Amino acid sequence: MRGIYNATAGMLNSFAELNSISNNLANLNTVGYKKDFNLFKSVYEKEIRSYQNAQGKGEPIGNIYSSVVLDEVIPNLEQGSLIETNGKLDFAIEGDGFFKIERNGNYFYTRNGEFSLSPENYLVTKSGDYVLDEENNPIRINPDNFFVDEEGNISGTNIRLNILNVENLNKYGENYFTGEEIGQADNFYVRQGFLEGSNVDALNEMVKMIEANRKFDILQKAVSTGDSLNAKLIEITSNF
Repeated sequence: MRGIYNATAGMLNSFAELNSISNNLANLNTVGYKKDFNLFKSVYEKEIRSYQNAQGKGEPIGNIYSSVVLDEVIPNLEQGSLIETNGKLDFAIEGDGFFKIERNGNYFYTRNGEFSLSPENYLVTKSGDYVLDEENNPIRINPDNFFVDEEGNISGTNIRLNILNVENLNKYGENYFTGEEIGQADNFYVRQGFLEGSNVDALNEMVKMIEANRKFDILQKAVSTGDSLNAKLIEITSNF
């Protein structure tokens, strides 16, 4: 039975891989998207001990792991390619950091710099959420004279885009992240008139999809074979 359980766990892992790959491919053209990466872990079953020296409890010499399961899905933060748009409300971060966004008093982080203007001339995301400055205030601009330098400074003002380093990132949805701020980013350039493309490599994802499908097929056959062997074993033992 253990072989069936292990093969079934492997099938579930292949399902998880296919889910991540499908999500990555679906966001191939999403601005600032960061592809998902699966981390797996071994499931502990028992500890092995050595009793060569006739000790009471013996010496631990290792563990037996019965299976591998999905531990967590994390974003791959590799830089996406920069796409020139010449739009004065389009921004890309080249290097480290995230734009800080505010929605109903909650803070989020994104690499999607495809911004627009609210009716009051506030800089907002496509979802209508405020883009924040270094004082965590919404940014109100003059659309007729709006230029941002490589450090995020807005011309003619003392306002600067809030570009932050963030750790323990979790995807929230709408290309937003939640996480813990660890200070202002310093290894970056802001590129006005550019957008950062998705960091998904379509060819690589397709290769991974083929591999995941092959693994699933092999493990499915292993489950079927193990089930047949167990049925034969039961049949044989029932004759005794």
